[in-house]
Amino acid sequence: MGLFLQLLTRGLITGSLYALLGVSWGIIYNTTRTFHFAHGLIYTLTSYIILVFTGMSFPLIPSLLLGLLAATLVGCCVEYFAYLPMREKNASQLSVFLTAMGIMIAGQSLIHLIFGPDSRPLEGFPEQVISLGMITFTTIDLFTVVVSWLVMVLFFAFLVRTKVGMMIRAVSSNPEKATFIGIDAKRIFVLVFGIGSLLVGIAAFLATLDKPANPNIGLGALLISFITVFLGGVGNLAGTVLGGMILGVAESLVIMVLPTEYKMVVTFFILFLVILIKPEGLMGKKST
Repeated sequence: MGLFLQLLTRGLITGSLYALLGVSWGIIYNTTRTFHFAHGLIYTLTSYIILVFTGMSFPLIPSLLLGLLAATLVGCCVEYFAYLPMREKNASQLSVFLTAMGIMIAGQSLIHLIFGPDSRPLEGFPEQVISLGMITFTTIDLFTVVVSWLVMVLFFAFLVRTKVGMMIRAVSSNPEKATFIGIDAKRIFVLVFGIGSLLVGIAAFLATLDKPANPNIGLGALLISFITVFLGGVGNLAGTVLGGMILGVAESLVIMVLPTEYKMVVTFFILFLVILIKPEGLMGKKST
């Protein structure tokens, strides 16, 4: 029972981060229907910018703000200078996807060339062990859960309660109709890429606090991002949060019966089962 509770706690911590990752990619995909493969590059880039500035003796908070600013700007630039011109030329989804993959691979290779393959830890956050009966976690774990859920709650409130949020939901629901009633879909697309990049930057910061960064971390984050979106249901961000929590808990509990290296296999197996039984996702709506 002690092992189960410990693994469940670890799963809830991981699931909170997975949910944030899924929401960061989901808001972009749900609104623009762009398979934003370069999302993984922004994740990696944010971690390394924070590491560079903390390595130059900058305090952690200013370094974080600079990293998040860079993530937001890069996300907007990728949409404005790469995806938007391709859409205006009626490029195929495959062409856009290959462009995104090229940006991801080129950026990741550049980071590898500049910083090398070694992992780099992020220091400056006080870490202490907290014990509650049979459960043990750290202040970083607690911080990750609190920040992840706080950011997601604020983001959902922004979508529901603000005029800009309502415009984003309108474009996500029906871009043509939204344009007809006077909403500039192009600006909304750029804004959504900025918001999604900001969210993934926060996720990158939280993840790097716990584990050292390396040039390849973006790929794993990207996989988790779109798996949670399709698991929860495309177009349903609440479903994405549920998908992230399910993946986090499942990956953690599977250690009780399988070696650690099988975690990703379990992730894809869960996705396969959901697609087989409920193709629209756990909380997705059937297409009519």
